[in-house]
Amino acid sequence: MDEDNRELASNRLAAETFMPMMVEAFHDGVREVASLSRWLLATLVVINGAAAVSLLPLEMGSGAKLGAAAAFLVGILASLGSGLWSLYAFKRVSIGAGTMLGYWMTVADDGPRLAALEAAMKRHMDQAIGSRATNVLVLASMAAFVVGCGFAAWGFVSSGAKA
Repeated sequence: MDEDNRELASNRLAAETFMPMMVEAFHDGVREVASLSRWLLATLVVINGAAAVSLLPLEMGSGAKLGAAAAFLVGILASLGSGLWSLYAFKRVSIGAGTMLGYWMTVADDGPRLAALEAAMKRHMDQAIGSRATNVLVLASMAAFVVGCGFAAWGFVSSGAKA
């Protein structure tokens, strides 16, 4: 019986230690990620959109102009896709964090610790946080911008036009 009381006290201490740390880390992370995501999404959309609009008055072959405009459009769509995927990833992380918080509240209320459940929750959080789709879409947006600039430069140089 004394062993059970010590285990419950140890579990309660662990829960009381982990819960505030989790809540604080989650709030800090949410603020930072939200700020960074807004900045990155706005920047990528504006850069690709401005580049697409700036093509209109340039004198160059229609193929180069169309290729550049298409690349810039792909960049805009990829950046918007990264924003949407970030929202999806945040939803997964939020659900995982809520599950973990509920679990630790149960443990703090003298519930049992379940090593298998803790490992599963950690694995799910790692998968949600480690999603690579957002990074791929951001890189695709940046690559599309560079490709669009290449098309524009090629069209500008090959037409012999002057600014």
